[in-house]
Amino acid sequence: MATEYQNKPGKSIPGFPKNWTLGFQFVVLLIIVGVIGAAAYFGYPYIKNASKGNRADLRAGFNNFVGFAPGIDLNGGAAPNKESRMYKEFGLTFEAVRMDDMQKLNDALKNGDLDFIFTTTDISPIGMDRSSDLAKMSVVQFLKIDDSRGADVFIVDKSINTIADLKGKKIACALGWPSNTLLHATLEAGGLTEADVTILPMGDPFAAKTAFTTGNADATVVWSPDDEECLRSRDAKVLTSTYMLPNIIMDGFIARKEVLEEKKELFVKLARAWLVANSEMKDPARMAKAAQTYKTAFEVPDDVSIILDGMKKIHFATYGDNINFFGLSTDYTGITGQQLYTKMARVYKTGYGNTLTNVVPWAEASYPGIVQAINDLTGDAHAAEGQIQFEAQKASDTKAPAVAIKPITINFATASWTLTAEMKDLIENELGQLSVEFAGMKVRIEGNTDNVGAAAMNRDLSYKRAKAVADYLVKTYNFDPNRFVIVGNGPDKPVADNNTEAGRAANRRTEFQLLAE
Repeated sequence: MATEYQNKPGKSIPGFPKNWTLGFQFVVLLIIVGVIGAAAYFGYPYIKNASKGNRADLRAGFNNFVGFAPGIDLNGGAAPNKESRMYKEFGLTFEAVRMDDMQKLNDALKNGDLDFIFTTTDISPIGMDRSSDLAKMSVVQFLKIDDSRGADVFIVDKSINTIADLKGKKIACALGWPSNTLLHATLEAGGLTEADVTILPMGDPFAAKTAFTTGNADATVVWSPDDEECLRSRDAKVLTSTYMLPNIIMDGFIARKEVLEEKKELFVKLARAWLVANSEMKDPARMAKAAQTYKTAFEVPDDVSIILDGMKKIHFATYGDNINFFGLSTDYTGITGQQLYTKMARVYKTGYGNTLTNVVPWAEASYPGIVQAINDLTGDAHAAEGQIQFEAQKASDTKAPAVAIKPITINFATASWTLTAEMKDLIENELGQLSVEFAGMKVRIEGNTDNVGAAAMNRDLSYKRAKAVADYLVKTYNFDPNRFVIVGNGPDKPVADNNTEAGRAANRRTEFQLLAE
């Protein structure tokens, strides 16, 4: 028979039978905890891998931009897809996450949820001050994917005929966006600065469009297809665009350097696949297919024809273009990533509302190693883009209106048109970069003299001098000779009084004129 003590309830651990002694319950509890701990310790790697069963090898964050269409199409959409060419031909599972908020993209890159995100090389210095999140993460650009070729447009009222006419005018522009780069390059070509105009800062290009269409701005910088609405809304015209300045707005991919090095093999596969997809955009049928895939993947409401029109205003970068972009070719005379980034870092350090103190240099903001690791993309499909070709000079080119005029004084020896080393340096400093940036426009070079000597002789001399300048630019930058229109005015277009030495000196000038379309 049980005693009173045995029938009295004792202390018990919740969940255990009460007829077990407390000591026995503790022993069982320790065994259970030990088994769970061992299972967690030894089983975690398998659990972790299992949880990533549907996670792509690489995940990227993109906004709603048609430039991503080639890669999205190669992947068969935005989700990881083992039936896609991305996987079957390149051995990579890839996921594109649409995310329009730049801060959320940066945060996802920081916490490792995304392996890489997009960037715009010309604007990236604004986010690469050493105090910024991106700089602290040691973010680097490892691939160039495209150039804007007419997708960014400077629209002006019909009363504005030249860049100089913008002085004092109100310009709506989304500062800190690629539109800002086109605004700056245009003003610079006309000898203007942001202080010479009234900039109406907008939150995005859509707002810049609205400011113009409602009549609150004299000019605006927008992206396609908003330019078409601007042109329809009032009597307006295109002043400049990235069709005329084809190498100033470049898009690419950035990642944390440590992630690139940790997953380098995967990133090489990604870059190789993307560049193959880009090279196929020369085929209209493939481009149309990519536009449709992109529309479906990103649930874009626009008609596929609008997406396709946008893609036609982009140059999709090839492997050869990336070799040039990262400065890996000594023969390239165009704009490299370093030149563009460094120039815009200087522009945006204190300009257009910025107060940057220490922008990370290109050497720390770029990673050419991924492109360098690709060695099998050869042939015309993967070659670098050549110089733009122009029609031969027409008689009308000598009278065509100029968008911008840049006069320079080159002091030739008497009766000579030979360029000295000093003159060549002057031409490169004053005209070289401008010629490269405005590579899509014809250039008229007009030679002018004072009225000393026979007029016919001076016209011939001024023509030879203008041609000497054009020939030097063609040789140095490998431009198409048809791009240059040569005019010898002699004494026929004075800008000052020939009765004074100062006036005669001003008249002995060479004018570099960017011609309107």
